[in-house]
Amino acid sequence: MSEEMTEEEQLEAMKRWWKENGKWVVATVVIAVGGYFGWGAYQDQQQAKAAAGSALYTELLDTLGVQEGESLADENRSEARELVEQLKNEHAGTGYGVNAALIRARWAVSESDLDTAESELRWVLEQEPGSAVEQVATLRLARVLSAAGNSGEALTLLNGANPGESMASEYAEVRGDILLKQGDADAARSAYQSAMDGLGSQQQNRQMLLQMKLDDIQQAGTGNTTGSEENAS
Repeated sequence: MSEEMTEEEQLEAMKRWWKENGKWVVATVVIAVGGYFGWGAYQDQQQAKAAAGSALYTELLDTLGVQEGESLADENRSEARELVEQLKNEHAGTGYGVNAALIRARWAVSESDLDTAESELRWVLEQEPGSAVEQVATLRLARVLSAAGNSGEALTLLNGANPGESMASEYAEVRGDILLKQGDADAARSAYQSAMDGLGSQQQNRQMLLQMKLDDIQQAGTGNTTGSEENAS
């Protein structure tokens, strides 16, 4: 008797194997093929979404693209607000939505609309946009809170932040501005000096500005001392 199976026996063996395992093979193939095309569809969807976000963001910039010194027309202002909201709603997890909110906050500050600026900046922070953007949004929010009269909250926000080396000087300067506003000249002087120490040699304009702030504190302190001496005499 031959040890090799005849063609008929091989066919019967294949039939038995297929009967026992065929459905699992089909399922595996369907899943594999479906996964491949599903991933491709997902990538296409993400690319389409990114393109839509880019188009909306470009439209926003074009709408806001007035010349320096010109004010935004009412119809453009209304359209820009709608574009910002659309970007935030449809592209919240992308840079398009976050940047749109940052633009809206800066625009609100220019119009002295501090409530809107605060709301937009808090929204940015809620999106957890990444360290660099978070540091910028936190610093701007502190300025807005201070301008709105919430200096204590602004300082708490700054003290709880962890700015990178590139922004440490700016954080120290804003902290000094808030402390000076609160009347704590000594703490403000220390903050300004820290900001000065953190500057690079190429940042001459900021060096001059910080030195002016330090000089103003010094002059104010000298004036108070002189006044006290005159009153004592």
